[in-house]
Amino acid sequence: MEDYKHVSLRDVIRIDRVVNASRLEIGKHYAFEGERHDFWEFQYAALGSSYIYTKNNFYELKQGQITFFRPGKFHVLYGNGRHGAELWVFSFRCASLLMEKFDELLISAPEECRQLMERIVDEAARGFDVTPHPQDGRILRRKATAPFGCEQLIKNRLEELMLLLFRSESGGRRPRGQDEVTPHQEPSGPAEEMRAYLQAHTHSTLSLGQLAEVFHISVTYAKKLYRAEYGVSPMADFHRMKIREAKKVLGSTDLPIREVASLFDFKNICYFSNFFKKHAGMTPTEYRRAQSGPAENE
Repeated sequence: MEDYKHVSLRDVIRIDRVVNASRLEIGKHYAFEGERHDFWEFQYAALGSSYIYTKNNFYELKQGQITFFRPGKFHVLYGNGRHGAELWVFSFRCASLLMEKFDELLISAPEECRQLMERIVDEAARGFDVTPHPQDGRILRRKATAPFGCEQLIKNRLEELMLLLFRSESGGRRPRGQDEVTPHQEPSGPAEEMRAYLQAHTHSTLSLGQLAEVFHISVTYAKKLYRAEYGVSPMADFHRMKIREAKKVLGSTDLPIREVASLFDFKNICYFSNFFKKHAGMTPTEYRRAQSGPAENE
């Protein structure tokens, strides 16, 4: 018998837990309040376009493009105000170092990758029932009729997809304002933690009392800590954050004012207009008319 030597194949990426792999159809006025989670996610615009908001950026995800969100990255998705869209959403756990290259990357998908993504969502549809916004957090539920080897095919194809995208990443570009990949840093102190919490909730209604309760401190101490670090009260800073993000949406989309108001959790357009005018010196309509390009960054 010949003494042949074997080669141990090396893995550079391993994906063994999948949260989502499905199609998502959204209307032109779709508005998702936003989320952050402890796994990777990427979205592919299969048909039409949508808008993406994160802590650092606001940009359009155009047809044929993919955008990525690392674990812990807050992100919001909504329609472009003109037409509906179909997105393919992929979420999974992966600790491989090469994933660091993908944080908030925006790239055009090569045809080979597009076909592979389609095979993944088709296979996932055969193997799982999909609940887009489940109460228990489980988007995929195994079907009793799933084809043999379905889950391994999904795993293998996802890993192949990420390797192919990694190879082509040199042709990618980052959304405006994102020049390089930086390591994810957690807030180092209570004031920073409060500010990060406020930034992650600009699409919600939040009071100083609620903020203090979240961090198990008194309202007075919360104000003292925050002002000592940032020179402004928590709520004043929160209002500025809301206005800054609302300006981005008003200047970069055609969403109706009422939809923008709803996106930032204002109960009616009148309250939003008054709030906006108080802090920006003009109404949302006046601001939009004054813009000839992307919303200004403060």
